[in-house]
Amino acid sequence: MSEKRSACPYCGASLPAEAAFCPHCIHSIRSRQALKVPSHLWRKILKWAVGAVVLAAVALGLYLYVAPATYDAYGEVTYTDADGTYQLLLTFRNERFTPQPEITEQAEQDGEYRMPSRLFINHVDTGANAGQMFLQKVDTVSAEIRQPADSPSPMVCSQPEYRDFSPEAAQVSLVDFTGRSAPAELVWTIRMENGDTIRLRQKIAVEQIRTYDYGPEDYPMSTMEDLQALVDRISQEIPLPAVVNLHLPAVTYTGSLTIDGRPINLYGSVDAMGNRTTFTDTVRVGPKEGPITYFYDLDFAGGGTGVGVSASARFWAENCTFTRWKTGVLGYGDVWVNVIGCRFAENGTGFHFNSSGSYVTHSLFNDNTFVENDTAVLLEEVPSDEPLNFQGCRFTDNGVDIDNRCGQPVEISQAIFE
Repeated sequence: MSEKRSACPYCGASLPAEAAFCPHCIHSIRSRQALKVPSHLWRKILKWAVGAVVLAAVALGLYLYVAPATYDAYGEVTYTDADGTYQLLLTFRNERFTPQPEITEQAEQDGEYRMPSRLFINHVDTGANAGQMFLQKVDTVSAEIRQPADSPSPMVCSQPEYRDFSPEAAQVSLVDFTGRSAPAELVWTIRMENGDTIRLRQKIAVEQIRTYDYGPEDYPMSTMEDLQALVDRISQEIPLPAVVNLHLPAVTYTGSLTIDGRPINLYGSVDAMGNRTTFTDTVRVGPKEGPITYFYDLDFAGGGTGVGVSASARFWAENCTFTRWKTGVLGYGDVWVNVIGCRFAENGTGFHFNSSGSYVTHSLFNDNTFVENDTAVLLEEVPSDEPLNFQGCRFTDNGVDIDNRCGQPVEISQAIFE
């Protein structure tokens, strides 16, 4: 069988039928087709995407490692840095290892109160007090009270600082409240130099306590014997935390009075002749438990010896007079005492603070008058470095106005010295 042949379309030479080019004129006989190469672009995209995800994860990890952190808790936070692990806690007690995330304080409706919120910082591994060392890493420390806008008696806190009445505490904030204060939250904010933020919180609630009022129209109290018997009976019958107020007649009591079973508040009165409730012998205040003992509108008239009020328990005198005593008011032991708006005249020492305790009731000693005392104010020992503020006080013709033997900080810029 003869082979099938074809002619070259370019030179006419005879060619085999399946020839792809003409060997005579070197022209291509068949049209070329492009070879289709398989595409791998999707693989490149996938590799790029995986790489991007890995890089993003690494970047996020690095950011989270070095980015500032925020810690927020009630009562206690555990914080770790390159130097170790620390326990930061808040408490109203002087207990370094026990956090107190919330507290309910019992209070008389119109009573004024102050309590210290303490920040303790402990090294977790050793239990050592790390307060001062840790504070070197701190940029700022602040405190604020968060409470309802319509609180009938808003709480107030001081900015944290070191207080020597609680030497193991890194810092202390003083919280002021009354029996009418609504529940609130105390928030400490600690900003570290590395950018971290630590927030410690405490819930504060106030529970009003029952108040008992006794008056001369219902109970015998016109003599010291009657009054002491009533005080003793109340101490046995009315348990804490109830508040007891005695509204005394405008009489002069002879003989000493002792209040030591429980705090009992004394309110004086004035008769039609202008005579006020008067004590001519020492009144001793020494309950070991309970709130402050308050005296209002009373006269203490001495004979040149003895002590008008001798207080070894928390005590507050307001609008009272102390005349011709060896010492008008003596606070001793481990307590805080306050005198507000009182008059001290012709005493050996008007007001004598000699207490080594660790409790601050109030720093104000305002609007007192000191006249012709050998020493108006003697500060022998005071439970705190809290400055005593004598604003509005008048010092006239005293041998010594303020004998500050313990070097207590005092604020006298608004006092008058004559």
